[in-house]
Formats: sequence, C-alpha cells, structure tokens
Amino acid sequence: MRVTPTIDATVDEVDRAKETAISLIGSTPSKETMELFYCENLVDIENGIKNLNEFSNKTWILSSILLFTLVYNNELYTQSGLTWQEYAKQSRERLGIDQRDITEQLSAARFFIKYHKALERAGFSPNSANRKLARAELALSLSNSIDDTINHLVNDTWSEFKEWYTTFKDKKLISPTEYKRTDIDIQKSKVYINGVEAVTVSDNIPVQDKERIEKYIVQIFETLRQGYEPAIVSVYDEKEASLLPKLRDKHRQGR
Repeated sequence: MRVTPTIDATVDEVDRAKETAISLIGSTPSKETMELFYCENLVDIENGIKNLNEFSNKTWILSSILLFTLVYNNELYTQSGLTWQEYAKQSRERLGIDQRDITEQLSAARFFIKYHKALERAGFSPNSANRKLARAELALSLSNSIDDTINHLVNDTWSEFKEWYTTFKDKKLISPTEYKRTDIDIQKSKVYINGVEAVTVSDNIPVQDKERIEKYIVQIFETLRQGYEPAIVSVYDEKEASLLPKLRDKHRQGR
C-alpha cells in the first residue's frame, strides 16, 4: 500500500515541469570535461570541478521528477511485480537512493511541479537547492504564503531558509490536520515509514514483554501519525502504588 502523499498533477503539467527543470539546468558536460584530466592549469581545473559540482547539484531535481513519475504516473513501479512497500525496501538496490531520501525527493518534486512557473519567474536555480526544495512544502505549510516561501527559497542560503520557516513553529499551535505524518503506516503491531518497518522487537524476550513493548511502539507512532509529539508519563496501577511506601521504607532501612 502506497502511503506517500501526492498532488493533483496532469501528465501535461508534469511534462511542462520537466521542460522547465531541463532549461534551468542548461548544457550537459561535454567531451571537454575529459580534457581536464590531462590539464595542468590550476584555474582551469578549479573551474572544471566547480562546473561539474554545479551540474551534479542541478540534476538532483531531474532525479526527483523522474522518481515522481515512477511512483505516481501510472504507478510504473508495479512493472517490477512489487507493491510500493516492497519496492521502497529495495530503493538502494534498484535506484541507488536511500529509503529516507525518497520522501525528500518526492516532496521536492511535488513542490517544483506545482510551482515551477513561479520559481522560474523568481530566478530559481536548482544548483545546491536540493535541501531547501525538499523542505519547501513544510515551509509553505508553516508560513501559509507561497510568495514568501518562493522568495526565501530563491534568495536564502539553506541555514537562512531553515531559520526562516522554523520561526513559524513557535508562533503556531500544533494542529493535527497540519502536521499529520502521511508516511507512517500502522498495521496491527507493525509500524512502517514509507513502507519500511521502523522498529522490530526481539522474539527472544518474554512474550508479555514483547507484546507490551509493541503496544507502546504503536501508541508512540500513532501519536506521531496524528501530528502530535508523544510524551512519556509514568503511571502506576493501584496495586503497584500501594507497594511504593513499603519499598521506600525498605530502601531506607537498608541504607
């Protein structure tokens, strides 16, 4: 079962976003790049390294959009014969992408596809913008302003962008509808994040302990899934509470 959030985007809209991304990236490395390996001029090599790094950083958005098409456009991953959860577990082997990075790349792709025209008008460059773009959906949900989000996304450094959108967390009351974790899936005593089992409890401990721990894990992740931060509160039943004075007295006598 796919638990990753999506957006309403037609095939034409995705195609136009692809064209925008390609135009923003510019030319690809040419055969002149190979000549750098035989170059002995410091400035030329420095410029070559800079250009290659910039190209690598820019193509991250293309990878994100391709991942979006793989997941959402006709659910191409089904050609593997796997469910989304099964496919996601093999993301490192099949895509060369860590499971935790899939969520970020899909988030970046959704934002770019939806707002690529506005981003292009604002002078957005994909170069070294992957971290900011991966948090753009979050920034928008906190600020409630697409204009401010794009302005900071285009003009801020990563640290400045993060500092800007995190200020809203202190100003807003947490609302479950705004902070729900759609990447968390709970099935009986199992918890999955983007299709990957988050926590496993050893079968080598007593059954009662195992069941109790699994129950607590489910409660913690259900709280996160609903958009709240879990808190640990110690609660004693009446029988346990009645023993506390006796235990304290015994402890004092033993000192």
